[in-house]
Amino acid sequence: MATSIGDDTVLELIFNPEVQGQPLGSIAQAVQHNPVKTLDPEVERELKDLETRAVKYAEQGELYTALELLSQCISREPEYASAYNNRAQVYRLLKDNDKAMGDLDNVIAKYGKGQPTILRQAYTQRAILKRSQGDQEGSRLDFEQGARYGNSLARTVAVQENPYAKMCNQIMMEVMSREINRGRENHKCE
Repeated sequence: MATSIGDDTVLELIFNPEVQGQPLGSIAQAVQHNPVKTLDPEVERELKDLETRAVKYAEQGELYTALELLSQCISREPEYASAYNNRAQVYRLLKDNDKAMGDLDNVIAKYGKGQPTILRQAYTQRAILKRSQGDQEGSRLDFEQGARYGNSLARTVAVQENPYAKMCNQIMMEVMSREINRGRENHKCE
């Protein structure tokens, strides 16, 4: 299920305290798809075809063939962020976490700017890698970024681990519990 601009704006308000007090329109712009580099439509179509084939190979367990196709995408267009994300996933499956981390770092730092769908995947994958390497704080921060860009897994983990979100959830549960109990008491009196 895709989120609306409104949902993404609310996520930004929750996970980025620096935007507090800013107009909602300016916050919404921060989460909209606006890639830094646009590709020629024909080239993009060819890259997506190669990438789709690579994903199918990966799903069939032919990881080295998938890796070769994704590397071809990157050789053809070094700024094609989606191929880096998918290649990182293949590297993870091959247990080459250093190369996976390198691809994800490239997506986040260079090639994914202005592409929330690409960044949500990259931050979430990197958070999982960091967690597996024992970097709990780095993992938490990346999960928060993944959540900011709309990844539901990242959102779930970030809310569970974010101390402010935990506090807000606890307060909300207490308020709701009091209201429910008050409603029950009022109902018993009638």
